[in-house]
Amino acid sequence: MNNYLIQLLDYELWANRRIIDALEKIDNPPARALALMGHILSAQHVWYGRIMRESVFVAIWENIPASWMGETAERQHRQLVSHVLSLEETDLSKLIDYVNTKGVSYTDSLLSILTHLSHHAAYHRGQIVQLIRPLVDQAPETDFIVWTRTGK
Repeated sequence: MNNYLIQLLDYELWANRRIIDALEKIDNPPARALALMGHILSAQHVWYGRIMRESVFVAIWENIPASWMGETAERQHRQLVSHVLSLEETDLSKLIDYVNTKGVSYTDSLLSILTHLSHHAAYHRGQIVQLIRPLVDQAPETDFIVWTRTGK
């Protein structure tokens, strides 16, 4: 399972990079597209803090400059991959207690959280593609199956 999660994280970085690269090529990208990409990266950072049981001083809708997004995505990928590589298979079922942004307490397994991160980002990347499609010659394809076909 750890190898599969590393695969998902590698896919995640690839897909995020494709969106970030597309945003960087647009002279004046839609503010909503930038906000959504910032949200993907901020949420990833917040979830990493929850996983590590560390305080995070980032808003879930953090305004991240487009010029920082690539570096942010790369750094967070390294952190998450490093953490997953350090885990035993049984660690994935361990429960993590956290408080969401509305102050509600939850408990979820690490596997559920890592799966959520992937699905959450895919959802918002789809929204970004819809926003930028009229502004680019070819919208970035970010489907998991496209990534697997490219040889990873």
